[in-house]
Formats: sequence, C-alpha cells, structure tokens
Amino acid sequence: MERDASPSSHALIADEAGVGPDLVIVYTPVGGGHRSAALATAEAARARGLTVETLDLFELAPRWVARAYLAAHFGGTGVVPRLYGSAYFESNHTGGPFDPVRRSVDHLVFANLGRTVLAMKPRAIVATHHLPLVVLGRARRRGRISAPLTGVVTDYTSHAVWAERGVDAFCVGCPFAETELVLHGVSPDIIAMTGIPIRRAFGRIAAVKNPAQGEDLRVLVTCGGFSVGPVCAVVRSFAGMLGVKLTVVCGAANSALPKVERAAQESGVAARVIGYESDMPARVEEAHVVVGKAGGLTVSETMAAGRPMMLVGTVPGNELFNEALVVQGGAGYSVPATLVGVNVLAMRMRGEIAVMGERARGLVVADSADRVVDVALETVARLGARAA
Repeated sequence: MERDASPSSHALIADEAGVGPDLVIVYTPVGGGHRSAALATAEAARARGLTVETLDLFELAPRWVARAYLAAHFGGTGVVPRLYGSAYFESNHTGGPFDPVRRSVDHLVFANLGRTVLAMKPRAIVATHHLPLVVLGRARRRGRISAPLTGVVTDYTSHAVWAERGVDAFCVGCPFAETELVLHGVSPDIIAMTGIPIRRAFGRIAAVKNPAQGEDLRVLVTCGGFSVGPVCAVVRSFAGMLGVKLTVVCGAANSALPKVERAAQESGVAARVIGYESDMPARVEEAHVVVGKAGGLTVSETMAAGRPMMLVGTVPGNELFNEALVVQGGAGYSVPATLVGVNVLAMRMRGEIAVMGERARGLVVADSADRVVDVALETVARLGARAA
C-alpha cells in the first residue's frame, strides 16, 4: 500500500474530519500493466493535490491465492498461449454456468479487500483490474461502500469479466472496447472514452526522426511478459547488422540478464542489457523503434511517445486487439522473434520510422490518466456520494 500523506488542496467534497483519502486505487500484479495504470492515475491525481492510496489486491489475499492465480496466468500466456486464447474467447460472455462459482470464490478469497476499503473511507475508488470489481461492485450494490466505483479497462478490448454490476463508471481506450461493454450489458451512459492511463512523461517525448546517414539505429527491446527464449531470439535476429544499437530492458527478470548478454556476445550484436529500469520514458525517448509484446500499457506508452513498434509473441485473446490497434493503424508490424532485425532494418531503408511514429501518437490519448481522474471526480459529483 502506497500513501500520499500530503494534505489535499482540492478535496472532492468538503467533509468532516476523519474521512479518508480522495482516491483509493486498486490493482493486481497480473502483468505489469495494471499496476502501471494505477500508478499513472495516482500520479495524475496527486498532481492536483488529491490524497491517494494504492492497494495491491493480492497483498490482501492469502499467499496461496496470489501464487496460484499468477502461476495460472503466466503459465497460460507463456507456456500454452493457444489454450489461454481458447479460454479467453470461450468465456467472453456473461451469464455462463461457471459465473456463480467464479464470483463465489472471488468473494471468499478477496473478502479482505471490501473490509479494507470500507475502513479507509475514500471519496472515490478506481480499479485497474477486473478482480477488485467483483468484491467492490457487490459491496457497492448492497450499500456497504458508498464511495463511487470506477473500473479502468487496460486493453483495447473489454472481456465480459469487466461487466460487473455495481460499478458506477467505466473508462475505456477505444470505441470497440465501449461497444463490447455495452454488448455485455453495461449502460453506455456510464462509459467514458478516456484512453488507457499512462504517465504524462510518455506524451512529452519529442517526435522521432528517421535516422540520418551514418547514425546508429537505436532499438529498445522490452521484456515484460516474455520468457528469456524469445528475447534472446530477438537479439540474435540483429546478428551481422551494422549500425544498430540495442537496449534490452529485462525488468524484474534479473535471471535473464546473463543469458541475454551471452546471446548478444555470441551473435556479435552491440547491446546494452539492463535489469529494472525506473525511467522507462527516458529509454523510450532514446529509441527509434520499440520491440515488445502487445500488452495494453506497453502499446499505449509507446504510441503516446510517438515510437513505432515491432510486436512479438502476441498471445491470443486481449493482446490480439492491442496488436490490431498498432498494425491496422500503420504504427508498427507483428513479426516472429527471429525476423525482428530484418524487419526493423527494412523500416529504416523505407524511411518509415518518422511517419509511423506520427501515426502512433494519433492512436492513443496522451492525457488519459487525467481523464480517468476526471471521471472519478465527476462520478462523485453526479451521485453526490460520500463515505459512510
């Protein structure tokens, strides 16, 4: 739990002492995107002087639940992606026979979330993953929590699991995601087209230019969601190519560092391999092209920065729709890991980098986090809600 202890200068509603933070933002560590969206929203809110607390849902659940859920998610997306994709599409409807069982289990193992939020007495609640909506939506329907609840969809599609009753507002990144929510039974009156929340720094990055003659082509490889195998294959795909410099960000997977470094050395590829990077906007700004998976936040941050993408290893399901945004929008390509190098070089030879970067910026909303905060505040004003 992260706490901003500074007093709010723009409280949502003047109220008596003892009322909690202006915003409580709940996320899960199922992929880094949900946490990134939560922190971007918190950053935008704090910039207005609002008090904010962020909660990791899994820190409030039994440890075995977090381990089992994360193992199932990462095992499905990384080991058997086709099975994951089949499950994604087969379950993409409301009212299925397993829905009552799923909700009952979620209410049981995540019950502490409702008690924690109730004790915090926030003015408004934002969730950047669908799991918190199960518990908080029911608490909201039953009047146990009076703070309005906003759900932030973090992909360019909306699976049926997002369509929980008791949610007062939804934030989506594109018209297709809105249409899907409506098909799943959500009223269009409570859906706002905000974009997926990202840090302001990405939108402030200068436009990319085509590399000049004799200038190195700078490529950023992001490893979020990858196993080490595809990352090494991406690095090796640049073997024998002169005038290319790679930066590979391995993130929390520090065990991947020596393997990626060895792959670069054996292939004769000039690569700077680093672990966790606290300033990703700076790494993106350095690059002409970004290589990575089609996660909702990775795509949004890269597009807002005006950098074309080379998408690798798209998992069937939500990532297919994120990939479609980039490829159909003319801001990148989807290729096998072994062909990244030749395709990036072709982008340079065709002079596509600058124009694709410009297209990228037009696909997303740079001030999306501020818009999400706006929706949360407007929902409080609209409902006249206050903490019990």
